[in-house]
Amino acid sequence: MKLNQLIVQYVAFRKSLGTNFESPEALLHTFSRVAGEDLDASHVKPHQVMAFLAGRGPVTRYWHRKYTVLSGIFYYALRRGYLSISPLPTTVPKLPEPFKPYIYSREELRNLLDSTASAQKGRCRIEAHTFRTLLLLLYGGALRGSEALSLNLEDVDLQEAVLVIRDSKFCKTRLVPLGSELNDVMGEYAKRRKKQDTRRSATHPFLLPGLAQGYPTTSSCAASGGCVS
Repeated sequence: MKLNQLIVQYVAFRKSLGTNFESPEALLHTFSRVAGEDLDASHVKPHQVMAFLAGRGPVTRYWHRKYTVLSGIFYYALRRGYLSISPLPTTVPKLPEPFKPYIYSREELRNLLDSTASAQKGRCRIEAHTFRTLLLLLYGGALRGSEALSLNLEDVDLQEAVLVIRDSKFCKTRLVPLGSELNDVMGEYAKRRKKQDTRRSATHPFLLPGLAQGYPTTSSCAASGGCVS
């Protein structure tokens, strides 16, 4: 059986079990293109698998994610007689040390926010008050960068002090409550931006329109039919 045919069959099997398999499916098709779509599944060599797993950088959790996906399809193939031996490596590197979050002190936060006024140099085109609002939004609202940049005016309810984060991780929408201080900051920014541009509609970006250009936003979730993690 051809590798691409095996992938189609395996993906259909996993989806028939009710599994949300879009992300692993994309990973399997990437592996197929790297190894050779017309290659027979039984001819996949260990060095091809290792090259795909290794990528171009150090071992990360993504290595283990790819390994888990490939182990699933090769186990499926072995059980059905499509393979006689798995080309997966027999040894698996240890997971890297888990990320340890750094907690900023109040002084560090104050210095970071104060520096927004002096950051307008070179290629930076973000106004100081927008930069400051963005940093406070990321810190106070615990948002991802793409989530903050994807906010439209209709997503920011200052009266109820809540944000609507649409199509975020795993293509889900959630509500994020705002503390009183952060809500005040958002309100001041909204007033200032409204004076500068009175023609903005509800679907207009809450932050500067140009700020999201070239930055991956959560809207790519719907466009790709899957999630961006």
